[in-house]
Amino acid sequence: MPLYLTEAEVAELLTPADAVEAVEACFRRLAAGEIENVPRQRTRWDGGFLAVMWAVDRELGLAGLKTYAAGQEGAKFVVLLFETATQENLAVIEADKLGQLRTGAASGVAAKHLALQGAATLGVIGCGWQARSQVARSARRYRRSRPSSPTAAARSRWPSSAARSVPSPARATATRPRRRWS
Repeated sequence: MPLYLTEAEVAELLTPADAVEAVEACFRRLAAGEIENVPRQRTRWDGGFLAVMWAVDRELGLAGLKTYAAGQEGAKFVVLLFETATQENLAVIEADKLGQLRTGAASGVAAKHLALQGAATLGVIGCGWQARSQVARSARRYRRSRPSSPTAAARSRWPSSAARSVPSPARATATRPRRRWS
């Protein structure tokens, strides 16, 4: 019987530091050719869609997929993890929190390797929940974060919503709306 982890258990068991370490190790194995990663595929229905993405990690002997159904009521995420040697289903993981941690960890790895030494300000595009996750999971602390958004409503919510997850003072700044290309 596979291990089943709920959103609450994922939040309790996986720290942001663990996520950064795991994502960085995955990037190294991907660069070494040990991971085959298939891009997301979507199938639509009236009012929603199903998305699936999968990968095989030959070094760890694991295969897995993340899938989610999204519609007017929001989205539900799940990860299935298999052992490649036995094809045993090892785990079923509710994956909204896991995805937030993974996305934030990827930003943390990027900040660790790409930010200038001594940088004091972290710029983030957007003021939504993904932005808060990315700032909170950055590999080092900044004195300031500067998320940007074209909408005043999103910018006005940033300081209060960010206080729950962002370890540094933040001030949202205005950006122009995205240009639509035809």
